[in-house]
Amino acid sequence: MVPSSKELIEDLLADVLQNSTMEDEEVLLHLLSGLRDKQQGIHRRYINAALHMVGTFEPEVSEVRMPITPVIHNTIKVPHGGIIATIADAAMGGLASRSVPEGFNVVTTNINISYIATTTNKELIARGRFVHKGRQTLVMECDIEDETGRKLAIATASFFVIQRRQS
Repeated sequence: MVPSSKELIEDLLADVLQNSTMEDEEVLLHLLSGLRDKQQGIHRRYINAALHMVGTFEPEVSEVRMPITPVIHNTIKVPHGGIIATIADAAMGGLASRSVPEGFNVVTTNINISYIATTTNKELIARGRFVHKGRQTLVMECDIEDETGRKLAIATASFFVIQRRQS
């Protein structure tokens, strides 16, 4: 008989825990608590849940925050550049999507990031704002910092307005 998904997960989890380091356990706890938050409706998307991303969105500006943990580290134990791009896209795209009429959404068509510094601090903060608001395209910019105000990167992105897909 083929094992169920739950049985496979239980076996895998037991194996991971048997061979885990403290860092492995920290990462597993982070990911599982994010999944639980998704199940409880705290996050709508798995990526936000897995990274513990939270945001606030005003009509003209946004702020997205993410804890810096081993989950997002690169090989030199600082936030991975792709994660910095992800939080920038979330800040800009989240703001852009809230600005379009009901029944529409946006997709990223271009993103450019200039990396300035690294950090070993506790939190990434991305602040997005509009450069241009057109009917079909939006251009945004974003500063990415840590909680001390150290500027880590700047980003710009373009978004195309699309009709929202029916669920």
